Amino acid sequence: MNKYLTIAATLALGLGAASAQETTVVAAPVQVTNFTDIPAGHWAKDAVAIITAKGLIQGFPDGTYRGNENLTRYQAALIFARLLQTGGLSNGGLTAEQVSTITKGMQDVSTELAAVSTRVSDLEKASADQQARIDALEGKIDSAANANNTELTARVDALEAAVKAIPAPAAPVDLTNINNRLAALEARPMATPAPTTTIVTTPAVPTPSAPTTIYVDGGSDNGDMGMGLYAGIDTAFNFGGYKGGFSVGNNSSNSNDLPFISSFGGTVGASNVIFGLGARANVDYTPRTEAINGDINLMYTLGNGSAFSPYVGVGFGAVSSTIYPTAVVPAPTAKATDLYVNALLGVDFRVAGSLGIFAEANGKYFWKNQGIGTNLVDSDTRHPKASGFVPSAKIGLKYFF
Repeated sequence: MNKYLTIAATLALGLGAASAQETTVVAAPVQVTNFTDIPAGHWAKDAVAIITAKGLIQGFPDGTYRGNENLTRYQAALIFARLLQTGGLSNGGLTAEQVSTITKGMQDVSTELAAVSTRVSDLEKASADQQARIDALEGKIDSAANANNTELTARVDALEAAVKAIPAPAAPVDLTNINNRLAALEARPMATPAPTTTIVTTPAVPTPSAPTTIYVDGGSDNGDMGMGLYAGIDTAFNFGGYKGGFSVGNNSSNSNDLPFISSFGGTVGASNVIFGLGARANVDYTPRTEAINGDINLMYTLGNGSAFSPYVGVGFGAVSSTIYPTAVVPAPTAKATDLYVNALLGVDFRVAGSLGIFAEANGKYFWKNQGIGTNLVDSDTRHPKASGFVPSAKIGLKYFF
């Protein structure tokens, strides 16, 4: 774009001559802008001063002219646009050759010149719109005399900031009238704001809800996070076996024979010890035979926390009782301990809260039989068996912790 430097120089020469011819009609002296990068005595200082005074160039915001840089097409178009606005092209006293050079340059940047003209028109329209907004603001201020002082001050400050943020148009805009009107607005007395009423609301105190009774499920819920402890008492009915009399040989008329022997005892356990399995310990006493029976069982509850919960279990135990009498020693006092394995099937039924009843069937298998507490006697011969299976039934009460 160096050729536009030639055009700028031509403009400077032509406009400089025109300035010399029109000194008699100039109302005020020409204002010269001193650019920081053009030293005194520079060969182009006068030409730059002329086109600056005519408003064709304004320099850069940092106060420099940057005369060594190339002229862009947009910068050249801006110069031509300002030249057309000031009328310097028609009454500048240019020669025909100078006018031809300028016209050729304007044709080269016609696209950019049109864009610059559009921007100038937009800035003029924005200035007119801003003036209309100021007029509307004055009307609103007049109709809102009782507005809050703080809000009005903030709106005026915002208006001043908006006015200051308006981009500078191509041609200088006289803001004197606008500043005078804003000063008049600021000088108006501020209205006293209306008193503000503060309403204090006291939060309502919530009414406490009735306490809720929670029953702890001890053994009927496999998903219980606790161990599900419980304790109970029971009575058992042991079928078959020795019932208080003993005879050698077949003697079915023994008056001491009963269909079952009762025992009484207690139980403690937990429904959830590990992997959903529980454990239970039982101790029973049989008064007829003075036998003490104890066993430990591994339990599994089939219920899911309902009132009716079946369960199964397996375990082992021992019976301590007097050894069987013989023909030689009809009433011995020595004690024998017989071991057995146990299997059981039962059901828990919750009656109220943590209190429940249970019923179950037991099957004990003895692999040796030495004492009368096993109840393992042949029903025909009335003699003790070497080993065997003895059934029993049990009912009782449980309390779940």
